[in-house]
Amino acid sequence: MPQSPRQGGFFYGWVMLGVAVLMAAATMPGQTVLMALFNASIRESLGLSIEQISGAYTIGTIIASLPLPLVGRIADRLGLRRTIGGVVVGFIGALLLLREASGIVALGGCFFLVRFLGQGSLGMLAGHTIAMWFERKLGTAHSVLAVGGFAAATAITPIPTAALIESRGWQATLGVWAVAVGVLTIPALLFVFRNKPEDIGQHLDGDPVEHESHDVLHGGQPPPGDPAFGVKQAMRTRAFWILSINMLMSGLVGTALLFHMQTMLQQAGLEGTEKQAAFAIQPWPLAFGGAMLVVGWLADRFSPARILPVALVFQAGAILVCLAATRGMVGQDAVLPLMAIGMGVYGVSQATVVGVSNPTIARYFGRTHHGAIRGVISTAVVMGTAGGPWLFARGYASAGRDFGPVMLVFACLAIPLGISAAMLRRPAPPRERDLTRDWITDEPDPPGTSL
Repeated sequence: MPQSPRQGGFFYGWVMLGVAVLMAAATMPGQTVLMALFNASIRESLGLSIEQISGAYTIGTIIASLPLPLVGRIADRLGLRRTIGGVVVGFIGALLLLREASGIVALGGCFFLVRFLGQGSLGMLAGHTIAMWFERKLGTAHSVLAVGGFAAATAITPIPTAALIESRGWQATLGVWAVAVGVLTIPALLFVFRNKPEDIGQHLDGDPVEHESHDVLHGGQPPPGDPAFGVKQAMRTRAFWILSINMLMSGLVGTALLFHMQTMLQQAGLEGTEKQAAFAIQPWPLAFGGAMLVVGWLADRFSPARILPVALVFQAGAILVCLAATRGMVGQDAVLPLMAIGMGVYGVSQATVVGVSNPTIARYFGRTHHGAIRGVISTAVVMGTAGGPWLFARGYASAGRDFGPVMLVFACLAIPLGISAAMLRRPAPPRERDLTRDWITDEPDPPGTSL
């Protein structure tokens, strides 16, 4: 419900940042870091192999990525509050439905719903929310979102979730998480949430006047300096593909490491229990959160082309450290600590990719069609998280139950990714900004558009 306009005073964007943090925390049961802990229990309960459950997870996640651009466009059209409300209700239902899965087809369908509504839609809309309230401080706001929501929740939830699975079973644990999602999000949506600062008479970053380049004015017209890229216009820029591919690969490798953590520990000679996997994973969110505090500050002050290549150095190093642990290149007592170090390094890598890419998307392409553009990029990222577990499972099977070769391949891929990141530049704005295109079908770009 819009409030009466108010000039000056406390900036409501900080409240909305807190709401976005709660939304990010609520995505946890849809994130691979927790889904991975259900892996062994679901396989045992349904009698599935590692290749079968990886295939179901991959197919479900790939299909889950396809509607994300539509979700972004719905948010642009109907507003974030209504869109998020529908997503939350659906996500709670999906978690409850997953408890009833009785075969691989039903399991794949449930994976689709959980990944689409939780990891995909709700995670995307949390980032979309703060992009409506911040511009100059967007890098800092994204770092707070990543640390307070994703990183903190990822650090806190795996160990109690693993303990709950072992004591109460995976189905009861999913029920607990369904309740938790509602508690984290529904009160804030009903009583606190506002779509954008213009609705309450404020402006981006709490500034006393409208920004020359990014405020969306009442009536739907952006100011003269807003690039206002449409989806197709953005997709014709090199910057779009550099950002998308680097985000995709970061999610792909990270998801694969998380999803197969128990199996990698078993290859190294350990039991690969839920608690061992949770211990090995825990440094990842801690490092992610710590790095985000630095990366967010850097992203507000330096060109992304100067920061993003560093992420690829850490990415390659992290994979190689995890490879050494998986291959048992150290004593049994050192496997878990070495794997934990590798996951910590990967956390730094992902923080750099996320902390640089998210604010860059809003700054390079504008806020007018931000939801739709972010939806397309989120589709690519979710597809990456879908392909990671399957590619690693195929590599594992092809190499005679050995993750080594596939991990080495992805470590080498960091080299061209780092080179592309160093070439990232702000795209020239389109000559014409089409504000009348259909919000679902995305009409063709107007004649004369130049990129």
